[in-house]
Amino acid sequence: MAYLEREVDKLFDGYFRDFGNLDLDAIVGYFHLPCMFTTPFGVFVFATAAEVGGFWRPRFDDLRNHDFGHTERSEASIKVLTDDTAIASSLATRFNKYGKQMERRGAAFTVRKTEAGWKIVALIHHSPDNVMKIS
Repeated sequence: MAYLEREVDKLFDGYFRDFGNLDLDAIVGYFHLPCMFTTPFGVFVFATAAEVGGFWRPRFDDLRNHDFGHTERSEASIKVLTDDTAIASSLATRFNKYGKQMERRGAAFTVRKTEAGWKIVALIHHSPDNVMKIS
């Protein structure tokens, strides 16, 4: 893995760690402002950290209410496009605190390197069976 790919991979290591801890403040910090989410429920464009937090808060509450334990990232791939842009794709498998699988989700991301480091510009949720193999 090349240097820039490792930098982007480090972004997602932290993102998945903090997501697993349901750390809303940390998660909000991973996103570029503005950013865009494409989900089964629609397309959302967020201009502020409060808006990003407003998207994640009810989802984190729901996960807590269902005894969420942690998320495992797999099938991760990263393609650096320029020195400050990349695309990534991965599979997220969520488990409850007893180790039982809750769900699997696929996601693709565009990321941009800023003065504050790599940030997620766009998140696209998709079927866990359609994780991109980026070479």
